[in-house]
Amino acid sequence: MEEVTNHPSPLLLPQLGEAGRGLEGYGSHRIEYIDAMRGFTMILVVLNHVAGFCLNIDGATPSLNTYFYEFRMPLFFFVSGFVLYKADVTWNLTHSVRFLGKKFPVQIISTCIFFLAFTYVSHQSLKENLWSDSKGGYWFTYTLFVYFILYSLARLSALGLKLHGWKEDVLMVVAGFAMFVVTIPSVMEKLPVGADVLSLLGCKHWCYFVYFIFGTLARKYFTRFSSLLDGRALLTVCLLLFFGLNIFRETVISSHYQLFRLLTAFTGITIVLAFFRSRAGLFNKQTIVGNALCYIGRRTLDIYFLHYFLLPLNLSAVAQVFHQHPMPVLEFFVSFSISLLIIAICLIISNLLRLSPVLARWLFGVRK
Repeated sequence: MEEVTNHPSPLLLPQLGEAGRGLEGYGSHRIEYIDAMRGFTMILVVLNHVAGFCLNIDGATPSLNTYFYEFRMPLFFFVSGFVLYKADVTWNLTHSVRFLGKKFPVQIISTCIFFLAFTYVSHQSLKENLWSDSKGGYWFTYTLFVYFILYSLARLSALGLKLHGWKEDVLMVVAGFAMFVVTIPSVMEKLPVGADVLSLLGCKHWCYFVYFIFGTLARKYFTRFSSLLDGRALLTVCLLLFFGLNIFRETVISSHYQLFRLLTAFTGITIVLAFFRSRAGLFNKQTIVGNALCYIGRRTLDIYFLHYFLLPLNLSAVAQVFHQHPMPVLEFFVSFSISLLIIAICLIISNLLRLSPVLARWLFGVRK
């Protein structure tokens, strides 16, 4: 996982002049509330899987998880893009090849190891899992590697076309939205590629690339973006949009589903980021909650790889109660509690596996 860094104070940037502009969105220390936010997002991921796999909560059952779904994965990819961006890096061919070579072992090899192990343990079909969009659950790290490739190609294109500043930003935004449009079902049906090949490539999940790009741009213009987050106008608009759209959810989805997806994702990301930024004093290593979330945020890869092995719990009796008598708030607390237990076990297993340098390297990409 990339290191999250602090940034120069917005008050200091004007004094730094050109050097300050070069440092915008870049520094040398981790931003703890970003680590904590990543930990929070990881909890939401596990919570979703607990609700779906253990309690069989689906779209037909009233659940708070329905609203978390709208921004959970977009937020995860936003953070991935945010921590990737470095202001002093030139994305030429040499850097791109070196970067992808560094990422390949953990994004692909480690993923394949856990994918094969989980497929075997859960007695699933290797062929069916491989040719499915979800890859047996291990689609995220593979998709993130695809994003690294797409991002590298976009940056190389900007370099080749000599696009700088806002022109390069426009190219990146166009690339992000292009992936979103391509993954719309009605558009995918018209592609000159078979559905089985699209599933093998996991193209369905390429729609999140637009949020990955959003994260890189938020990091690039972090000082300006932070001033918007700290103000009330942007947050107020996002809150009104997010909750307004969900109040009229069924009506909006029936006629403007893709727009609903985009708006709830972008506003959800902004709301969560604004909350964690405004409570930065709580979400740091000096507090119990902050330290726990930061630790989870730094071990998201380990938790993601391991938590699937702990999901097949026999909770049919509890699931039946929630299906017969929907109680969204109680169901949330049950799912949340089980999620924390699973994460705690994952972290224990992770620390044990990391005792071996060989396992730490090949399973979690730990480098000396």
